[in-house]
Amino acid sequence: MQAIKRILVPTDFSEVSHAALSMALQLASDYGAQLFVLHVVDDLDRELKKRLVSAPNDDVVENLIRRGETAILDAVELERSRARDAGKQLKNSPLKMIVTGGDWLEVSIGLIDEHDLDLIVTGTHGGKGIKGLLLGSMSEQLVRRAACSVFVVKPQGYPYLRD
Repeated sequence: MQAIKRILVPTDFSEVSHAALSMALQLASDYGAQLFVLHVVDDLDRELKKRLVSAPNDDVVENLIRRGETAILDAVELERSRARDAGKQLKNSPLKMIVTGGDWLEVSIGLIDEHDLDLIVTGTHGGKGIKGLLLGSMSEQLVRRAACSVFVVKPQGYPYLRD
């Protein structure tokens, strides 16, 4: 059996990413694993470059990161409370928050080696349009490209409501 010590869950705070976060919290609790929660902020990279040149003492980027971290903590607490309400007590797992800019797929792939990840838990909205038909959803691309296991959570329901 594969040891699961480090789990990554990317989140955009949508309902399906809440379901993925719920599953990741359960797995981290069950395996005693460290949980990495990734939130990729749109345009953070561009904002950082702009601020470095035009306003190096401005704290806009720090505020974006702080807001992302607060949103992650709120989402984790929401899923822990939902689990408690459903009768499942989750053990506290070490939590590392990563708030960055870029493309979430590329960032996730890069984090696999950087943090020696064992598992990525992600939600899927399904592929959309022609691009989705040709390339598959972003989650499908992650499954194809990741050097570790990927657990894909479907949008319906929350996993702790089932046995």
